[in-house]
Amino acid sequence: MFTIEMDFDETAITVLDDSGKFEDVQYVLYDDYVFIRQWDEKANKFNVIAMTPEMFGEFVASLKLPEGAYKFDLEDKND
Repeated sequence: MFTIEMDFDETAITVLDDSGKFEDVQYVLYDDYVFIRQWDEKANKFNVIAMTPEMFGEFVASLKLPEGAYKFDLEDKND
């Protein structure tokens, strides 16, 4: 199960572990950054990974590709 929440400048996608073994994973997307976070019960804080939207896009694209090395050419954002 997952939820999508959209705010003025933020989109938050929360993926829940239906088995209950793991904490939820949340993807927080902004125009210039993407954060992935998961609550760490032992440390009593979020573990956070930060990346650019381009890095996140490449990660998403990689899920459907076979093993190998790839380079994506980004389209000109002004077109």
